[in-house]
Amino acid sequence: MHKLIQPEQYALSIGTVMIDIITVIANNDIELMTLHNLTSSYLMLEQGRKIESQSIDTYVGGGAANTAVCMSRLGMKMDILALVGKDLNAEKILSRLKEENIALDHMNVVQDVGSGVAVHISSHDRNAAIFTHRGANCNLTEDHVKAIDFTKYKLVYITNLSNQSADHFPLIVKRAAKAHCFIASNPGIRQLTRLCDDFIQSLKSITLLSVNKIECESLIPHLVTYHKKSKLILPESSKENLPPLLATGFKFGGFSMGLVDCMKALSNYGPRNVVITDGSKGAYLLQDNILYYCPPQKVEMRGSAGAGDSFSSTLSCLISAGNKPDVALYAASLNAVSVISFVDTQTGLLTFEALKDAFGTVDPAHQIMRWNIQ
Repeated sequence: MHKLIQPEQYALSIGTVMIDIITVIANNDIELMTLHNLTSSYLMLEQGRKIESQSIDTYVGGGAANTAVCMSRLGMKMDILALVGKDLNAEKILSRLKEENIALDHMNVVQDVGSGVAVHISSHDRNAAIFTHRGANCNLTEDHVKAIDFTKYKLVYITNLSNQSADHFPLIVKRAAKAHCFIASNPGIRQLTRLCDDFIQSLKSITLLSVNKIECESLIPHLVTYHKKSKLILPESSKENLPPLLATGFKFGGFSMGLVDCMKALSNYGPRNVVITDGSKGAYLLQDNILYYCPPQKVEMRGSAGAGDSFSSTLSCLISAGNKPDVALYAASLNAVSVISFVDTQTGLLTFEALKDAFGTVDPAHQIMRWNIQ
């Protein structure tokens, strides 16, 4: 069994910071409608009616804040590049980050634009619908990026960049690569669809790419033309019990592609580590022609927001610190499960000591499935 190595390097998280207003509504006070053919669900509110909530609370969230807090608790020395407005919400955000020992040297205040705010409506299966006002998060400039000395950092983690801020993704990657940083990227669906070509070209410098199933599907039309077929070596005993996404692959816009071919195609663009998460159905990691799969863990979910941030940032900082892929993958799943046990995105984030305790005496070799790829 491999020892869990604590990450202690300097790291920079780049992306959004938000005020999250989270309201939890009892099941009988809001209707849930599910379209089985489209596998989509909708929360239905009656127009003009005041609806009682079980709770309405305010938290600090956003991709950059969530990942910075996550990695700080695990032992990384964290900086953050993000933007806020000149308002009370900004004061709450900055105060929260200070509490988590995150340096604020690269926090920027934008005049005449409010800080980002998101409203989460949570009910039934606790997979919240989220209304988002991105505010100051859209105002990242080239000067903000050029003001940073990337040589200070071992790890640069780039979360979803909002609207015009995403235009500077290639510059961030270029400067971090020049400084020989471990570069992790967890882009959002809007960034991938609006600036896909820029994103693909930047992959040559990215060390770890993490996307969820829906985000990955949007890339299929760009990948299907250029990939070479890969072969997954399966023991006879596992052929009938394949994980869901490995069995079905992707279908998007009339194109179809197997999971292994998709991950291999992304890896061929540059990233040594390619991660695809499939929500409650587990997560996949491709590293050095070995495919790892972490099955889902049982948990009573109280909120779905923040699970991806915690999973991907835990995985990134543990791999960058020298942990084995199966160890990092299992540890990342433990942190994500802890996060969704709470309604907000940060309360459940584990310290390194708590993560070690949750890890216990488990041998990841017995928890993580793996296959060789040719």
